[in-house]
Amino acid sequence: MKGYDEQMTAQLHWHYITKGNRFQPPLIFLHGFMGISLDWLEITKKFENEYYCILPDLPGHGKSMIGTLDDPLEFDLVAMGLMSLMERLQLASGALVGYSMGARVALYAATKHPERFKALVLEGVNPGLQDDKERDKRLALDHQRAREIEKVGISRYIENWYEADLFRTLKRHPERLNMIKAVRKNNDTAWMAKVLRELSVGRQPSLWDKLDELNMPVLLIAGDLDDKYKKIVYRIKDYLKDSQVHLIPEAGHNTHLEAPEEFRKTLAYFLKERYLHERN
Repeated sequence: MKGYDEQMTAQLHWHYITKGNRFQPPLIFLHGFMGISLDWLEITKKFENEYYCILPDLPGHGKSMIGTLDDPLEFDLVAMGLMSLMERLQLASGALVGYSMGARVALYAATKHPERFKALVLEGVNPGLQDDKERDKRLALDHQRAREIEKVGISRYIENWYEADLFRTLKRHPERLNMIKAVRKNNDTAWMAKVLRELSVGRQPSLWDKLDELNMPVLLIAGDLDDKYKKIVYRIKDYLKDSQVHLIPEAGHNTHLEAPEEFRKTLAYFLKERYLHERN
């Protein structure tokens, strides 16, 4: 039987892939719920000549089904996993890009370890719920979703998941949507249920009161057709010392998959002006 330290080491050992030269400025990409590291390949292929791109599988996803289903999965532990990855790669600092759940992880890690991140890019991010009743309501919803995924299985759940209004604009890109669904159906049912329960927005500590402590430049990205997150990113901007908002035209929640070229241009400009420039 493994001891506690061995279990912790296993939980912090994320799978990852890298693109580019390790002597280039580091750029870490965090995918969303049910995603994998490979989700970012279309974006990173244009950055490999200038950056060292690191694409991990978040816990419970892809090849990072680490530890056991009985081990706790919480935001502090996930932030520790990101720090552990940076230590393994000998990265003193870097820029961090996150989408949806990955953006929540990125923001949480940046509030815990602000000295490690020189730039932050958050796509479709929610800093958390400030009201206890709203947190309880969201946690109950995610527990209900977890029970559903356990009941119907990953394939059927994926079909239901992408019927949500949040992803309505993806239907404009049927081939891309089918590709996304196919990749996500490779996830493990039990692990996805665990992630829903334990990394729920309802369980996430609210980060609103931490935003004004961030000193690095922050780019907030949302789809112009994503009414919910468009409002959130503008609200976030009011709290941050150094930030900018960019709305991706004709895109919904998942802008880097719906409009990859526009996303790349937006990201490239921000990184050149606020990350590369300040490193030099």
